[in-house]
Amino acid sequence: MSEKEHVKATKPTNASVAGLEKWVDEIVNKKQPLQLPANVRKWIGDNAWWLVLIGGILSLWSAWGFWQAAHVLNGLNELARAYGSTTYATELGPMWYAALIGILLEGVLMLLAVPKLKNHQKSGWNLVFYSSFVSLLVGVVYLLVPAYSLGGLIGALIGTAISWFFLFQVRSQFTK
Repeated sequence: MSEKEHVKATKPTNASVAGLEKWVDEIVNKKQPLQLPANVRKWIGDNAWWLVLIGGILSLWSAWGFWQAAHVLNGLNELARAYGSTTYATELGPMWYAALIGILLEGVLMLLAVPKLKNHQKSGWNLVFYSSFVSLLVGVVYLLVPAYSLGGLIGALIGTAISWFFLFQVRSQFTK
């Protein structure tokens, strides 16, 4: 694929994220010394749909686990208060619900991307890219959720950097 075709094929459809997409592409594909071999990029591009399907399912499953664990801890809080003991867990607040909604949104975006990725459509790639933004946002929200704080943000930053590396390595394969 020539440089002109690559630019045309990878041109962002949403102008609001075009600058960020171009910046990340510059870092990952042009300034980054580590590049995946062409056959590995092709394999990831051809199999991205089921990898993202697994990621979407795991994201929804983790949202369910997040919901269950928080409500169990909240129930233990109430039990401790009933017996006059000190509680160490905090109540479920708006930031907890914001994090839950973010985790759910990540999973839904990934699941919506699956059929488009299977057909090598750029719109499917875009949905996975948008999901990475949601992941970053959830990491910021974790700063305000007790027991997550900085560790949640650092995990989101590392996860996003890794996902952007692979995502931008295969970006040129999603052209339809």
